[in-house]
Amino acid sequence: MEEVSLLKDIIKIYSPSEKEKEVSDYLFNFLKKKGFDVEQDKEWNIISKLGSGPPYILLTSHMDTVTGEIPFRSDGNKIYGRGACDAKSPLAALLSAFIRFKNKKFKGTLIFAGVTGEEAPNSRGTLELMRKIKADFIFLGEPGSVDGITIGYKGRLLLKLIFKGKASHSSSEEENPVLKFIDFSNKISKLYKGDNLFESLSYSPTSIYAQSDSNVMPSECRVTIDFRVPPGLSHQEVLKEIKVLLDGEIELVEGVDGVITSKNNILVKTLVKIIRENGFSPKYKKKTGSSDMNLLVRLTDNIVTYGPGDSSLDHTDMEYIDTDEYLKSIDILEGAISEILGIASL
Repeated sequence: MEEVSLLKDIIKIYSPSEKEKEVSDYLFNFLKKKGFDVEQDKEWNIISKLGSGPPYILLTSHMDTVTGEIPFRSDGNKIYGRGACDAKSPLAALLSAFIRFKNKKFKGTLIFAGVTGEEAPNSRGTLELMRKIKADFIFLGEPGSVDGITIGYKGRLLLKLIFKGKASHSSSEEENPVLKFIDFSNKISKLYKGDNLFESLSYSPTSIYAQSDSNVMPSECRVTIDFRVPPGLSHQEVLKEIKVLLDGEIELVEGVDGVITSKNNILVKTLVKIIRENGFSPKYKKKTGSSDMNLLVRLTDNIVTYGPGDSSLDHTDMEYIDTDEYLKSIDILEGAISEILGIASL
């Protein structure tokens, strides 16, 4: 089946952030051979359009993955490989749904965009895409299962901190930068606690460097910290609080606010209807990570995230996708897009 072959082909192409050109070239040539007008921009985004005029419906997901190649293999209905879950199966599902509209008559513009850099702090592909398109409705592809509708993501505040002291004998009373970090960590880990993880500020030091001999106090301690910020709390507000508590230097790597959409959003309600029509019970999901939804909401509030795959497998060495779930998600996307095109043209 062509839709499964497409999925297998793009999973076989290892495409970590900053190295997406091969998979971008593949999708460009794939769409060209099928007779679509397609653009490959300076960030290696792939953009193709059907129709003209409003409403503008964007179908988008990312082509890049985290680093760490996983050997491609198939086992029955399961396909294993880096990106099988996050997010090449949602990407291929959106593209396959888009292709199904090639010979259909409808009022509006359907836009497919495969973007780059989502797994890197810069989201360079989506930022470039947002400069060149308009969108009234957005379906973002991320794994959430065939019956899952993701309505919220936490924001992110990625910081690099430097705590300074003085290189000296470890028995001295000079300021120890490691102890400065520990004191800071104890204070910051108590901020903004909600009723659950999604509603709380989460705090994860991901890198700590303070090399020295065992009997020598280091001159500095360098720390990378990944904060996840709940919707409703500005990352700038968190940054301001951190600066008050910090005895050291700070570098902002990335800052983006959380996002949550209403269950009454027309896209959410439409997906609920179509998922039920396909024999499933819809489930609302809120994720403690972030995605391009945090950025794309600036284009329109009519946004939702949907895609096949178990998100608990994201970034793990056991990523896989079930082809039955993948194919059913294409049917659901096709139905939801058709519904939105019909509603919007009234």
